[in-house]
Amino acid sequence: MAEAKGNTAVPKGGDVDRVQMLSLRADGTPDQTPGFEIVGDRDVALEQTRRQFTEQAVSAVDQIGRAGTAGAAEVGPQDPTIEALKAEHDRAADNAVKAADATVEALFTDDPDRDKTASKTVPAKPGPAGK
Repeated sequence: MAEAKGNTAVPKGGDVDRVQMLSLRADGTPDQTPGFEIVGDRDVALEQTRRQFTEQAVSAVDQIGRAGTAGAAEVGPQDPTIEALKAEHDRAADNAVKAADATVEALFTDDPDRDKTASKTVPAKPGPAGK
């Protein structure tokens, strides 16, 4: 039988959503009950959250950057705006990693005796760079 890693203790204050990976709404905010926390292996939670926030931020950049170009046929040389879009993707990805780090830090608990009534603030949702 595999041994559990990380924080697996049941909180003393009652029921609370305890998740390994966040579920996000379409607007990028967590879709868990109030007072939820991230549990399990901190490195795994951080890696998953970084990837999730990065993919969502890059997708948002694509949606904004490609508005009005749907259905356009690609003929001729490569679009010169692709490099600019890639740079915007990279900025959005960097911002998303920072937001993921802050989210995991705010919601992860590895101390089973920590005060569960303390207010937890979820950092702002990831989005396009500079937004």
